[in-house]
Amino acid sequence: MQYVLRGRMIDGLGGAPLEDGLVAFEGNRIVYAGQAGEYEIPADAVVRHVGKGTILPGFIDAHAHLSGEEDAGSFADGKCFGDQLLGGVKQLGLLLGAGFTGIRDMSEAGLYLSRAVERGAIVGPRIVSGGKLLGVTSGHEDIGPYVTKEAYNAASHFSRLCDGPDDCMLAAREQFRAGAKFIKICATGGVSSPTDRVDDVQFAPEELRAIVEEARRHHTYVTAHCTGYEGTYQALLAGVECIEHGVMLTEREIRLMAERDVPLVPTLWISLHVADLPGLPPYAREKARTCAEYSRRTIALARQYGIRIALGTDFSNSRNTSYLKNGREFEAMVEAGMTEMESIRAGTFYAAQVLRIDDLGALKKGYLADIVVTDGNPLEDISCLADAGHIRFVSADGRVVKDLLREERVQ
Repeated sequence: MQYVLRGRMIDGLGGAPLEDGLVAFEGNRIVYAGQAGEYEIPADAVVRHVGKGTILPGFIDAHAHLSGEEDAGSFADGKCFGDQLLGGVKQLGLLLGAGFTGIRDMSEAGLYLSRAVERGAIVGPRIVSGGKLLGVTSGHEDIGPYVTKEAYNAASHFSRLCDGPDDCMLAAREQFRAGAKFIKICATGGVSSPTDRVDDVQFAPEELRAIVEEARRHHTYVTAHCTGYEGTYQALLAGVECIEHGVMLTEREIRLMAERDVPLVPTLWISLHVADLPGLPPYAREKARTCAEYSRRTIALARQYGIRIALGTDFSNSRNTSYLKNGREFEAMVEAGMTEMESIRAGTFYAAQVLRIDDLGALKKGYLADIVVTDGNPLEDISCLADAGHIRFVSADGRVVKDLLREERVQ
């Protein structure tokens, strides 16, 4: 049986909206997307009229952290990995309710959760997971300098410290052994880490090449956390194929990204607002204050050079970064200088390209039926994408998981 949605439609590809559009899906595929008058609706179809709302492709967060910690309970301060995994199941529901039907996750938890979604054991967005983040000793991922490197690696489900080409190659292989679909590294320092500067260069060139070459042997790629420009440049030279954050990029790095068609996932809400969040350690707050203006400059350069910009939040469902509000990233993109349509394409079609799923992220015949309806017109007010309360309908892989629209019978 078909589901049919009729009303204003934005296809995710950047074209003009259709004021009287129609999207029909059956099973997990879209069977029609276009003008309403050009499609004959089957008599037994379930029809939804969206009123003043808008039909869009399902949103995609290309930079998420399924930590599970916020919903892991109080036992052992919520630090047991099993409790965090079950907390992650709840978090997937929050993401769906906010319209996010796809994510690219950087955590060990995402490996297990992705497989559970794929086999139908739990309901959630499609997840492309990279496993543990790879970082160097004393770098951005070394958030436990009070214990030995060996003890940290044994306990952490979030990151893996590695030093020297051989250890870097082994660390990448460990992630692939666990089921990772890509590798994420930290090529520069960052805001949340206690022992580095945001512009520190991390990983030597030979270490970077070892990881990139290992990823290519597995027919996939490396993406890099990049705040400072020099570490970004070294990562690009080594063959990294996606840049996360990109806060302090200069024209040199942007030009190289354009030449190699490397996308940018800027995580702008965090960059623009993290310095004002409560509970931030003083060292992190000071580093964060330098990021906001740099981020705006990076976005201006990226738009000038035609870089593909994909939406990523860097949210982990913490007190400050609720998964019910991942859509604030659309607002942040506009705040940083992008148009509303550019932000929508970033959170749909371009984000799907970063996930490397060819038939996702657009309202197009034959594409996967990940579809969202919001209660307003995001081209006039982008905030109608910012909160789960605005989302009226969600279909994930053709399965309707949220439907607050009124059904009307076909006449």
